Amino acid sequence: MTESVPSPSPEWLAQQYGPLVFKAAYRVLGDASLAEDVQQDVFVKLIESDPVDVGSWPAYLSASAVRTAIDVLRRRQRWWRVVPLWRAQQPLASASAEQASVERERSQRLRLALAKLPKREAQCFSLRYLECMEIGEIARSLALSENNVNVVLHRARRRLETQLGEAATEIAP
Repeated sequence: MTESVPSPSPEWLAQQYGPLVFKAAYRVLGDASLAEDVQQDVFVKLIESDPVDVGSWPAYLSASAVRTAIDVLRRRQRWWRVVPLWRAQQPLASASAEQASVERERSQRLRLALAKLPKREAQCFSLRYLECMEIGEIARSLALSENNVNVVLHRARRRLETQLGEAATEIAP
């Protein structure tokens, strides 16, 4: 008979992984206030759902943050037709105003394109290229096979290339 290991308390998870969840949401949203809201939502949902058999809490919570942040983007686009500007994650000290403007425009185009992707494709793309997660980690966190993740990523890149044109080669390796 296999004994299930009790899940850590939501309080402990929030203390341990709160910054990770915030960063994952911030990378998608580019807005600290919205990222804090997503962070709170992720941990409230965790309390409500009490998941079992989580193999990797960082992967599970990052994926949850990305999914919730994408939902926020879609709601904002649907209701206001405005998606916040993508803020540079680590602005370069020597970047010129022109470079910063080009980066903001590219980021905004990527954010708009991500919001138009099917949910699973946006999740996989965000986890792979914004969160730098490995394929296996994405597969475990989304309960997919590694092959399925690769197929979904391929489709996401193709759709993004179509939406973004030549700029996609700079965004999605």
